Amino acid sequence: MYPHNVELLGRSVSIWNTVFLAAAFAGCLTLRASTAAEPRLNFFVVRCLVSLYLIVLGGQLFAYAFDANTALRPPYEIGYAAYYLNPLAGPKTLYGAIVLAPVAVWVAKLGSGVGFARALDLWTPALFTVVAGARIGCFLQGCCYGVRSDLLGMSFPVGSPVYYEQLRAGLISAGSPSLGVVPTQAIEAVMLALIAAVSLKLVRDEATRGRPVAETPLAGAAWPSAGDGAVFGAAIAVYSVFRFAIEFVRGDVERGIYHGLATSQWIAILVLASSLVALRRRVRT
Repeated sequence: MYPHNVELLGRSVSIWNTVFLAAAFAGCLTLRASTAAEPRLNFFVVRCLVSLYLIVLGGQLFAYAFDANTALRPPYEIGYAAYYLNPLAGPKTLYGAIVLAPVAVWVAKLGSGVGFARALDLWTPALFTVVAGARIGCFLQGCCYGVRSDLLGMSFPVGSPVYYEQLRAGLISAGSPSLGVVPTQAIEAVMLALIAAVSLKLVRDEATRGRPVAETPLAGAAWPSAGDGAVFGAAIAVYSVFRFAIEFVRGDVERGIYHGLATSQWIAILVLASSLVALRRRVRT
């Protein structure tokens, strides 16, 4: 699955995993920035690593469950522990990381005295920073690509997933780079980074100036203050709308398709509905 490798500390590491490690470091820095005014969050590094580990396992579990080329049961030669508990054992579905983030945050914040809803808001910028980096890794290795396009398309090199798929379909000859496809990975990475930046601004505005989210330019007049889960709910709602739309121009064959929609689109519908209901209840209260 990973066509390009990087020599890292004497080991050959896939380009996706290399970028993911960098994204994880950036995520920890982002979490530190969003929690700088939260003195109760002790053992910060441990909490960051625990949440990151569980979020990654969530993305991996969703890939096993919903990607076309994976299965919930491990292959015969791989044990259950290695298959499920090794965070680098398999591919990742970003929606799994986002959907299971509340579980990871709940575990990571134990013993801190920080409320669960506030912890969700504090972790939101870091979560979207990490998944934005993961999408950059997808772009560099050529997976999660879009449909064919001569106008907006980019060509991926020999050895990338899109190369092998087009070679199998007879669209290119062996040794030729791929035909142009829409770089959905890069587009999604930009959107995820924007969500991370806006959510970080909202969290820091609340923490450093005591200004409610409703007064910030991008929040909307009806939103409640940060700290009650509104930032997390709004972020996943925005991402769900975007993800539902961009799936229509995805062209990779690994995704599961059910009744005409991709798995991620069905998940987007459920997540968007749930987040809107939660946000509406908070506005009323």
